[in-house]
Amino acid sequence: MSEATPPAAPPNRRKRKNAIAILLALTIVFVVLYFQRERLIRTYVCYRVYRSKVFTPPWGGESSLTWNDFREMAGFYWDFAGYILDRQTRVKKFDPILKPLVHQIDSRQAAGEGMQYSMHIYREIRWLLNFTPDEAATRARIDDLRKSLEESDKQKLALQQQPSDGSYALGINVWYLTLYYSVEDGLDNGASPQYRLAFLDRINSTEKLTAQLNSALYDDLPRSGRFNREELDETFSALARLLFKMQPVGYAFDPGLRDALKAFVIRWQNPATGCWGQWIVDRNGRVWKMDDMGMTFHVVSDLNGNLPHLDLVAKRLLQLDRTDFPAGILFDGHYENHLNWDAVKIFRYAWPFLDDATRRQARAEISNMLSWCLTKSLQPDGSFKVSDLDDTVGDAYSYGVEFLRETGYFGSASRFWTDQDFPDAKAVHDRVEAKIKGIGLDDPGLKNAYTVLEESP
Repeated sequence: MSEATPPAAPPNRRKRKNAIAILLALTIVFVVLYFQRERLIRTYVCYRVYRSKVFTPPWGGESSLTWNDFREMAGFYWDFAGYILDRQTRVKKFDPILKPLVHQIDSRQAAGEGMQYSMHIYREIRWLLNFTPDEAATRARIDDLRKSLEESDKQKLALQQQPSDGSYALGINVWYLTLYYSVEDGLDNGASPQYRLAFLDRINSTEKLTAQLNSALYDDLPRSGRFNREELDETFSALARLLFKMQPVGYAFDPGLRDALKAFVIRWQNPATGCWGQWIVDRNGRVWKMDDMGMTFHVVSDLNGNLPHLDLVAKRLLQLDRTDFPAGILFDGHYENHLNWDAVKIFRYAWPFLDDATRRQARAEISNMLSWCLTKSLQPDGSFKVSDLDDTVGDAYSYGVEFLRETGYFGSASRFWTDQDFPDAKAVHDRVEAKIKGIGLDDPGLKNAYTVLEESP
């Protein structure tokens, strides 16, 4: 007699078993994803950096790569993604502490109070936070910033030359920032030195200047976690202005410095793209060259466009018009007056060398930037919106006004890219000027914006 077949499980029980199995599988997947989330996020960022195509690898193209080249490439992008994520983590950690202090500075600047000592400290904090892994130094400088808000006597002294080293950078401890702000807010802003500019001794020979620039150019990011991008950019910009653009400042520069700086610039330029940027040394000691539009702007602007391959630079800028700063001209996916000004100035110098198709693209880009400035950044009362990049009142006004002047918005004589008229320009000019007058000129950024408006037709 044959065995009886066991009865089939009721349909509801089968459905429950299937549901439990699916739920268990999903739970396992979610648990794996949770514990691997950091690696997954880093992989995604790594892919984004690779897809941006802002680095020229040591071997040039990718047509004949070996397996070892692929492995090195993966390691490089993995390391760079790590820097990006570490930076984001630091910013997220310190922003809740830092932003209320910056808000106090902005409010007091908007009320006409000079806050340059606090601003100097804040600039150093921003460098520590964005470009170094040194959290202890960041905390210490935030404490200094908090104390500075009560030191009104030092706010006034920060705009004056310091007897100790001849700088205009009271509150700053880092040499390249001392150099940059002594030029930006002091020497290039009409200051007359009373004391010897001893802080310049650090670069006052061809060997010293080249060594200083090389130390910032070759970046050991995979091992140090420190990205020299701002140090290289601002060191070069300050030196170029001192040596090529400004009136004599009463310092005996080595006569070979100008030629040394020019030679550095030519060696530094990427012949494939025409651009300038950081050179990152990977784990194996090979150099990856980054295209950096912010840095390229400073080179082109500070050397008055007297450079080769400006047509390549403009075309590369347009290729990166949807890429974020520093490689491209967007900031977290949107325009900023600071970066728009950079881009338009590059287009101005490159314009005589551009073909018709590139000019059409550039016209459309500038038009979009101008529309954004007038409708998103400029406010009805004549102020400019403080933003993530132009994050102080002085910067917001300075870069907003500089951008409008560079586009020729205030005067047709400098309107290189279009024959269009802007009938509202005078009303905008007068509204912004009146707003700045109401605030006062104690801040260098506000003073610069006012001077630009005064010089505009």
